[in-house]
Amino acid sequence: METLSDVLLRVAERYGDREDLLTIRRHRRTEALSAAGFVDTVRRTATALESHGVVKGDRVALFATNRPEWHVVDFACHLLGAVPVPIYPTLTAAQVAYILLDSGAGWVFYDDGAKRDLLAGFVPRDAGENGSEQQGLRLVALDAEATAEGGTNLEALIGDPPPTPDTDLEAFRGRVGGDDTASIIYTSGTTGDPKGVILTHRNFVSNILACQKLYPLGEKDQALSFLPLSHVFERTVDYLFFHLGVAIHYSPAIERVAGLMPTVRPTVLCSVPRLYESAYMRIQATFRSQPRTRRRLIDWALKVGRRRAERGGAALQGLIADRLVFRKVKERFGGRLRFAISGGAPIADEVGAFFDAIGIRLYQGYGLTETAPVLAVEHPGAARRGSVGTAAPGVELRIDDDGEILARTDGLMQGYWKKPEATAEAIDPDGWFHTGDIGRIDEDGYVYITDRKKDLLVTSGGKNIAPQPIEQMMVTHPAIAQVVVVGDGYPYLNVLVVPNYAEPPPPFEGLNPEELRSDPRLQETIQRLLDGVNERLPAHERVRRFRLLERELTIQEGEITPTLKVRRRIVGERYRDVIASMYLKSQRVG
Repeated sequence: METLSDVLLRVAERYGDREDLLTIRRHRRTEALSAAGFVDTVRRTATALESHGVVKGDRVALFATNRPEWHVVDFACHLLGAVPVPIYPTLTAAQVAYILLDSGAGWVFYDDGAKRDLLAGFVPRDAGENGSEQQGLRLVALDAEATAEGGTNLEALIGDPPPTPDTDLEAFRGRVGGDDTASIIYTSGTTGDPKGVILTHRNFVSNILACQKLYPLGEKDQALSFLPLSHVFERTVDYLFFHLGVAIHYSPAIERVAGLMPTVRPTVLCSVPRLYESAYMRIQATFRSQPRTRRRLIDWALKVGRRRAERGGAALQGLIADRLVFRKVKERFGGRLRFAISGGAPIADEVGAFFDAIGIRLYQGYGLTETAPVLAVEHPGAARRGSVGTAAPGVELRIDDDGEILARTDGLMQGYWKKPEATAEAIDPDGWFHTGDIGRIDEDGYVYITDRKKDLLVTSGGKNIAPQPIEQMMVTHPAIAQVVVVGDGYPYLNVLVVPNYAEPPPPFEGLNPEELRSDPRLQETIQRLLDGVNERLPAHERVRRFRLLERELTIQEGEITPTLKVRRRIVGERYRDVIASMYLKSQRVG
């Protein structure tokens, strides 16, 4: 297997009789798409695009939430050698315009009226289809009801019968090679404009084959696809699922996942830490609300679970703990979840340890868009809490003199689109990619990530401090939604805290944001948490004061990326006065 087209051909050859390869719930009913139906729709879409002049190397933008049609267009491009350019559904008009202009995309596939209206500003209102072509941009709705005036939709584009003589699937075999461009993915970026990462078919395939060796997955497995497909993590994971015949159930947003768990009953779950941390906090809140006798039973079960996860044994006690406590917890995830994978950002150790204790092994992985993405992963037989696992098959890792993680792999990008200087800065003459992450590798090969190199805070005393480990210690508290440690250029650290306005935990239920923020009990709660965190930190890393922010940091305001990473520079500028006030006043609480 050399290309992503080969993945589709494998689906046709090995899983053609699957009736429920893809499912999605919409319009209050569940729609299933068979493997044969999916492959045929991809083939017809490729035929239609080719008949409209799409050729190898053309860029085709995908601006939509997760759904079967996303993969239909994606694989159709792969058959032709066209280059999909995914766009995060949450981006602003200016950000979308930048990506469309920079990539030179000639087509945009979108999925709803809001995106149609956003895109309408890029095409003259009276241009119609020909005008769109003259402007170099064709708009195609994935839903017929979202069709733009004078535009078209996927169903009409495909046509029945096809607009040109039908093209057999085999006719597409061999049109692309492993070194051809498979996608340009724009990094969300915590600093500056996004960069287009050029990934080849070989980059993606190397990741698929590496992960195939590590995880026990097959046709009996069920998975949820809910992280944005514009993110390389979800996209590569879904390619792996197609390759192995895992059934994929789509959710348009992470917020809907909890409601889908009981019906989908996934056997494997891949997500960013936010999902696991939110679930952990909800479960802990449920535990705390139980009568004293029940809480004692829960505490006993968790001790048994931790001992079983760390050292094995405790078989009989483990069975009792499962039956009396853990079974109900697992039912929140559908009751069949064998293991879960967390990536995209570090996860708090206590969250991982909790899932291990209840019998859902939570593996952590590490990678970047530039490496398609996997570099290191925990997996069955090689897991160590606190690490991100060992180097994936075919990946070389080493630590540079300044602590930066360097990587060489077949997954490494060709470079940044139209940015040769940035490419040369990221990849040295020996082929080592400079990840920008600070970390270490222990004697057994386990990798530990400390922080992003650019996120390191340098105090006025010259101390280099990684903020993420401190933030992870705080953010799992149910009263807290977001945390940003500050202190760059100052003599000591302070922290900005966003309370959990959306779901205030006991005893704050029912309080509006203003009431919650001004409640002395919340101030005391956070101060106690901070005191406990500081006890675990060396003196120069301790946090002295905090301030409560009036609202959550959002993607729309540019304060966090679509992958939920904090844009520290923007937050620092936006809250400059708030930060400065913590260093001017002597009180500890804000």
